[in-house]
Amino acid sequence: MKEISIMYILNLALRRLWALILAAVVFACAAFGYCKFLATPRYSATASILVTNGAILVQNTTTEDDETVSSTDISASVSLMETVIDILKTPDIFRTLSDEIGNRRSYSSLKGMISIASRSNRSLFIDITFTATSSEEAIDLVNKFVALAPDYISDFIPYSYATVTSTADGAALVYPKTTFLIMVAAVVGAVLAFAVAFIVDSFDHAILGEADLAANFDIPIIGTVPDFESVGVLSTSNQTAGGKYNAY
Repeated sequence: MKEISIMYILNLALRRLWALILAAVVFACAAFGYCKFLATPRYSATASILVTNGAILVQNTTTEDDETVSSTDISASVSLMETVIDILKTPDIFRTLSDEIGNRRSYSSLKGMISIASRSNRSLFIDITFTATSSEEAIDLVNKFVALAPDYISDFIPYSYATVTSTADGAALVYPKTTFLIMVAAVVGAVLAFAVAFIVDSFDHAILGEADLAANFDIPIIGTVPDFESVGVLSTSNQTAGGKYNAY
């Protein structure tokens, strides 16, 4: 069994460097071909709404002398976030959205395209993201959804206040990430090529030279026997007139 060390691994990698590079290039090209010709692109567009329990709005609009917001009101508003998110995941708003877009998509497929999350644990903002196969569709869906959201939330929580704080004017390509996938594929290809080289080398018990013998066996080397056959030290092709052979 060959001793496995850092130097052994480095030497093996250097000996098989051409194979590692070739495998990395092949896998990278395959990843590029997949991203360019086979993968279906997906785009995400995000808009947001602000939701409070209504007390914050009333306080700021009806009281001229005191425009401060109490921590109790903020805490009460924050506690609504999970409930509001659950409301926005109910089927009826998706049925209304499906009607808004001319029933191009069913309400169940629309539910599978959306992501709804509070911006943080103490935030009053809810971010809504739609992911679609085109940027135009993603933008259209998310903007129509947030337009429906305030009235839909008020139907469930009459004393709440919801407003759209931002709409989407662009969509980001979320899949495929071509550069990232190419890099990952190249690394995977190189690693697999090295694994194959390592397995093959592990089952190869041939001694390739004095250095290989010293590296794998803890025994002293007394001397070496030259391979006369391979270097052609003796030649029987030249024969003298007396029937004798000459040695070279």
